[in-house]
Amino acid sequence: MNEKKNVRKFGMLDKIGYTLGDMGCCCTEQFRSAYLSVFFTLVLQINPLHSAALFLITKIWDAVNDPIIGALVDSKKDTGKGKFIPWIRAFAIPMAVVCVLGFYDTSNWAYSARLIYAFVSYVVYEIMYTCVNVPYGSLSAVMTDDVNQRTDLSRYRSLGGTIFMTVAVILGPLLLYKDNQPVPERFIIVAAGFAAVGVVCLMLTSFWCKERVVAESLVKEDKKFNISDVVAVVKEIASNRALIGCMLASFIGMVGASVVNGLNTYLYKDYFGDVKLSAMSGMLSVVWSAIAFIGIKFTAKKFGKKEWIMGSALFSVIVYGVLHFFPITDGMTFIIVNGICYLGVSGFQVLVWALVNDSIDYHELIHGKRNEGIVYSAYSFVRKCANALSASLANVALFLVGYDVTASVQSETVTKSIWSWYTILYVVGYALAVAVLYFVYPLTKKKTQEMIDTLAERRAAKGAQ
Repeated sequence: MNEKKNVRKFGMLDKIGYTLGDMGCCCTEQFRSAYLSVFFTLVLQINPLHSAALFLITKIWDAVNDPIIGALVDSKKDTGKGKFIPWIRAFAIPMAVVCVLGFYDTSNWAYSARLIYAFVSYVVYEIMYTCVNVPYGSLSAVMTDDVNQRTDLSRYRSLGGTIFMTVAVILGPLLLYKDNQPVPERFIIVAAGFAAVGVVCLMLTSFWCKERVVAESLVKEDKKFNISDVVAVVKEIASNRALIGCMLASFIGMVGASVVNGLNTYLYKDYFGDVKLSAMSGMLSVVWSAIAFIGIKFTAKKFGKKEWIMGSALFSVIVYGVLHFFPITDGMTFIIVNGICYLGVSGFQVLVWALVNDSIDYHELIHGKRNEGIVYSAYSFVRKCANALSASLANVALFLVGYDVTASVQSETVTKSIWSWYTILYVVGYALAVAVLYFVYPLTKKKTQEMIDTLAERRAAKGAQ
């Protein structure tokens, strides 16, 4: 891999640009995740069961189309304008338009027509989103090959999503509702506003982020896309132990975290008796995120990414294991303890993208070639499978605790069960994720540096030839 000539050095503009890229993707994807279900059920009056089936089917499709788009990206050569940037520029606006159309009010249509429109608009959006998100995620691997700079990109990427979610959580309820009821015409207006911001962010990403490093596999001639190519690369991925470990740990951690987050409202409402505490917890999460964003750069550099993720997460697992047997009954005390534990598990959210980049390097180490698009899309596929699965598991947990949806106040047995399930799911989810990292993911701090040195020697030898 060689550095492109006449390209400025990696710096803060790249970090800000990469942050804006994640924010740009979140402006449509996370807005839809937060409010599309509400729009379907309360505005379009689609049966919740039908909405659930629609979400599950489309999310599975979204996961399946990731490797296909990734293979398409990898089948195209770098024409001098970059390999991934052109995809972001080409599909940012179509993605935004389809997102807005998804919030078109079809409540006066026949019920079957509403379902068809919702399904088609969802599927088309997911294709457009993948055509932006897979190249964006792969971009960090060619912006720099410096391990510390990649850690910075992973940190800044997490910052983009945090900024958007903070704004969306504050503005969404204020703009979309009146007298505690949703206003149908406001959904498409607010969606258009967020989508427009997203396009601006992604365009800035395409100008400020530079593709600096080029491997031999990135400059090859265009070849006709063939589904057999996907199968061949998938076989290679199966031998990439770093990527397998990263994907499995993320899948388990995401499912566990999502189910726990799905129980948050019930924990504060029924166990602590004050649902407003969840808002306080949400606001303080910004503080915890800022601390994690600043601190992880130094801890990951000192201890190593894998080592820090495992050690800090194990601390949180131990704390929650104790809480399972010694419950906290004061809400504010729990918020503080939970915030400290969030700092422990934040390594999974903040550093996971750096692990993906290291997995791309590991792929080159064992196979002698790079496939950024397909490797990243494989990881994205697993994340989306986790999202599809976890969407329903929180409701299963409520069923298992015996939650009575018709009761204004739950029995003491139910509230205690909520606490028990909340804490044990936290422990099991993150403990299993840590175990996978320990036993499967091979790249310790020392081995990561050895890999980087070996790859540098290989590239230098090829350059000399």
